[in-house]
Amino acid sequence: MPEILRKIVFYGLLALIALAPLPFGGNVPWAWSLMSLWVGVLVVVDAVACLLSPPEGERRFLKRIKIPMILFFIVVAWIVVQATPGIVPAIAHPIWHEASAQLGIDLAPRVTIAPDLTWDALMVLLAYAGVFWLSARYGRRRENASLMLKFFVLVSTAYAVYGLTVFFGGWETILWYNKTAYRGDLTSTFINRNSYATYAAIGLVASILYLVKILARDLRGGGSTRQIIRNMADGTLARAWLPLVGILSTGTALMLTHSRAGFTSGMIGVFVALLGLRFAKTLPVRFGNGLIAGAVLLAVGGFAISGGGLEERFGYLDSSQRNRMHLYDQVLTAASQASATGYGYGTFEPGFRLFKDLRLSGLTWNLAHNSYLEFYFGTGLYGLVIIICAFVCIFFGLVKGAFLRVHDTTYLITGVSALTIVGLHALTDFSIQMPAMGAALVFVAGLGYARIIVDTKGRSRP
Repeated sequence: MPEILRKIVFYGLLALIALAPLPFGGNVPWAWSLMSLWVGVLVVVDAVACLLSPPEGERRFLKRIKIPMILFFIVVAWIVVQATPGIVPAIAHPIWHEASAQLGIDLAPRVTIAPDLTWDALMVLLAYAGVFWLSARYGRRRENASLMLKFFVLVSTAYAVYGLTVFFGGWETILWYNKTAYRGDLTSTFINRNSYATYAAIGLVASILYLVKILARDLRGGGSTRQIIRNMADGTLARAWLPLVGILSTGTALMLTHSRAGFTSGMIGVFVALLGLRFAKTLPVRFGNGLIAGAVLLAVGGFAISGGGLEERFGYLDSSQRNRMHLYDQVLTAASQASATGYGYGTFEPGFRLFKDLRLSGLTWNLAHNSYLEFYFGTGLYGLVIIICAFVCIFFGLVKGAFLRVHDTTYLITGVSALTIVGLHALTDFSIQMPAMGAALVFVAGLGYARIIVDTKGRSRP
């Protein structure tokens, strides 16, 4: 019975990763609510299976994951305090007192200015944590880890192929709906080109590292370049069709999004992956250096052939970009006025209205276009610092593991590269706040983190 439950959870997790991007990148209320429910059910089923028959290495797993988990739940606890009425009236937002006076009724004071939005955003945040938790738990088995990486490459390739088909077909649609924005840009099933660019970049990195995983035995076997190529031609390359198609499709799709921040962060992620392979000694030195040089040429060539859209995007700073820099200044000013408490997680749009000046008043700013600033605005400085510390623990755990381990470094480097891509892109956009994009990130990062917890024989240590 426990094994059946674990299979349900494992394949349910894969199904979630496959379907999450389908409804506009998960960026509609019913989609992110369903995703959150789906993850919650999987976590509960996994807990039941664990109670019936605890898996091997459970103590070691909890020991390795406890620091980022504790940091994360400190932030969750603070968000719950923000949204719960009357817990700490002294730090409640003054809007509740003013509203009570105007309406003539007593309203329970809260830190957040919009409790419904805070609870909704917390639901998605917990879903991200659930995906990471399940990915880290089930990625400990080597056969599971291999299937998870292969499956993500397959899924990201499928969405890239769909996007390319729509783009070159000239159909300005997402599924069967006409596009209302980003016409002329490849967005696949996502509404926003920048969010899809980040997703495609992670798919590109995963495809490259899955290809290396397939070819690694031949590359490490030694011999001349001609001998290595002959060994590959004997059958290895035939097994590498999926990552090769993935590299071609996701790389092309990334360029055709015309997202300069997505393209730049994606290329940096690719360089991080290749540097990781080079210095972790996953590949022979000459091949590692050759791949890095090839990636540089690919980035330059890709920029040259990607059409006028990306070049224009890099070529000038238009008025919307200048407005965005002004937006950042205003968000910092607003956040500094409630730096200890924040205005409530997920409440940027209503909370920022009071701080829009004449220059920003003509537009509706639903998001801050900088995930760090928006988290600071919502949870306060302490919340931002703590959640960054949680991600830093995961990131450096992956980096350390990639350089100390002999086996399975491709999974760890994939996680490092994905975190690099999203972490950089979050400085100028909000890709991680798109549910399907966030789920993909924590899935890949959790898979990498899982491989830290196992020994070189692929077994969890007790």
